[in-house]
Amino acid sequence: MSQVVIFTDVTYPGFGRYAGTYRIATELRLAGYEVQVIDFFTYWTFPQLCLIIDKFIDHDTVMAGFSCTFMNTLKEFSTRIERQKKWSESSYGVVFGREDILDVMGHIKARNPHTSIVVGGHKANLCEVEPLNKYVDWILNRQSDVSVVKLVEHLTDQSIELKTSYGNVINDSTYPVEDYNKSRIIYDESDLIFPKENLPMEIARGCIFKCTFCSYPLLKKKQWDFTRDPKLICTDLLDAYNKYGTEGFLFADDTYNDSVEKVEKLHEEFVKLPFDLNFSTYARADMMISKPHTMDLLYESGMRSVFFGIETFNREAGKSIGKGMDPQKLRDGLYEAKSRPGWDKIMTTSGFIIGLPHETEESLQETFEWLQRDDCPLDSYSPAVLQIAPTSTIGENMMKHGYEFDSNGKWKSEWMTEEQAEDIVKQWYRGMTKKPRSRFTFTHFNRMKNIGWTLDDFDQRRYSNGESWIRKNELKEQYYHRLINI
Repeated sequence: MSQVVIFTDVTYPGFGRYAGTYRIATELRLAGYEVQVIDFFTYWTFPQLCLIIDKFIDHDTVMAGFSCTFMNTLKEFSTRIERQKKWSESSYGVVFGREDILDVMGHIKARNPHTSIVVGGHKANLCEVEPLNKYVDWILNRQSDVSVVKLVEHLTDQSIELKTSYGNVINDSTYPVEDYNKSRIIYDESDLIFPKENLPMEIARGCIFKCTFCSYPLLKKKQWDFTRDPKLICTDLLDAYNKYGTEGFLFADDTYNDSVEKVEKLHEEFVKLPFDLNFSTYARADMMISKPHTMDLLYESGMRSVFFGIETFNREAGKSIGKGMDPQKLRDGLYEAKSRPGWDKIMTTSGFIIGLPHETEESLQETFEWLQRDDCPLDSYSPAVLQIAPTSTIGENMMKHGYEFDSNGKWKSEWMTEEQAEDIVKQWYRGMTKKPRSRFTFTHFNRMKNIGWTLDDFDQRRYSNGESWIRKNELKEQYYHRLINI
């Protein structure tokens, strides 16, 4: 049986796996451990989970891991109010997406009391409170590529010393750059990859920029730090193609086009592949527009779905967060990109943050009206209320940036309140259905392709939510049948 079992999930519409879980599985497998990844964690009934646990956990299993970053806390709840009401009394749904998680963990312990329950991902620290801390043996925060291997070595041989940050918590942020740049994501037969499945592939980690609202790790890194070797990326892409016929990938990279050199080197390697690569990714529109020749390189490399973090078309707001390109130049550049050969086949979307410094309701209304225009080069948009994280530049000195919290813990500024921002987000979402591609943002497209939808289906409005859930459920049932019959 497996020495390590890792539970992960499928969120968002459609079907798509997540790179982090398979990065961890790859590291453990390369270290010599047998690993079984189990997807769709929040979708199984409790009896189904018990059957899965009974099959894969026995006296050889030293670790049962939960990758909690993308556990599906949204399933079956259509509004934010319903979700908040459902999960207000516990953190079970926030971390694991299941109210019965203690029963699940109890069943694991019943199978093998010596199997350590380990939780990783950006919500793992929520397991430090009762009663979860009575069930969770280890918590892995930050980058776990190295620490998870050290932990399993310790669990396998107690004489091997294990360094913790405190108690049972391991905060590992010391992953060497040179090790990451040579890292792999190798899919295994036991992962039950479907034929021609669009798969996640990590390209880089961190960002060379530091926008004032951002609290992600590895900000302001140096060029090529925590960026995988392009030739090694191609080795993994080709491996997936040869094993499963995979040609589509979800590239995990905070800023794919953070330099011209990176775009050019990836393009140089990708066009050598013996198949028509297509991928989705994050990119900066201003970087692309300032170097127009990269527009063609991005298409030729295989980019077919892209998320631009534009955030605002207010000049002063853009300057305040570290995105200072003139808004008119930005809009003109997006029109130019969309007119390039092949760009009609690229699904374009962008994020907009509601509540930035200097942004007013009037300027946001102008942006909204432009996004609704028939000739707008963005197929969709993703509005979000400003979140002030204490580790962001704004959060570290709120008053300097014009913010304070009110008695209810909501931010307010001279330009807007958090309640106003929430109302504007609702208004934007209500207007989003005008364009046929509006519901298929960057994060959804490859996942939708995995359940059989095409770009033409979106453009011709053949898509339906009901049919998508039917297709996803059929895929889930196929997965379960294959899993239980390994």
